[in-house]
Amino acid sequence: MTFRIDLNIESALAQESRRLGTSLNSLVNHVLERYVASGSLTDQLDLVPVSKDLLRELFGLADKKTISQIGARLAETSGREHILFLFQQLNLSTVLRYLDIWRSYYDGSQHRQEGKTHFFTVRHDVNINFSTFIKEYVTTMIQNTVPRQVRFETVAPNSVTFSFDET
Repeated sequence: MTFRIDLNIESALAQESRRLGTSLNSLVNHVLERYVASGSLTDQLDLVPVSKDLLRELFGLADKKTISQIGARLAETSGREHILFLFQQLNLSTVLRYLDIWRSYYDGSQHRQEGKTHFFTVRHDVNINFSTFIKEYVTTMIQNTVPRQVRFETVAPNSVTFSFDET
């Protein structure tokens, strides 16, 4: 497969691959994987890039109760709507696919499965209120789409870890 890439873009990618200590091929594959996994959905789902500094400021202003209410409300509306928009149905498979897309927007995330249990870790590096938001959003979204008990092992200032069972 061959692509023609603008020289300025090629130069920037080559510079970034050297900075990261990886091959240009690996970097381009990573960029394309990220686009396929989530970047192409940004416009479709009305997502906008926001700096962590802005998130820290905004989430630092509200109390825990308000943050929890916002998380639940958004899970009931946009979370559910996003799954239906992307996959046209609500079931365990589509919720898991949505969670994989959703988590890909964060600095570091992981989804692993052990038997019938799915484990997720999301490192966001914002603040504890943002972790509270994620906890309420994920819990409400899962319970309202594929009723499962969500267990949060970690709700820390920079990350959350949660799990739920398939059955």
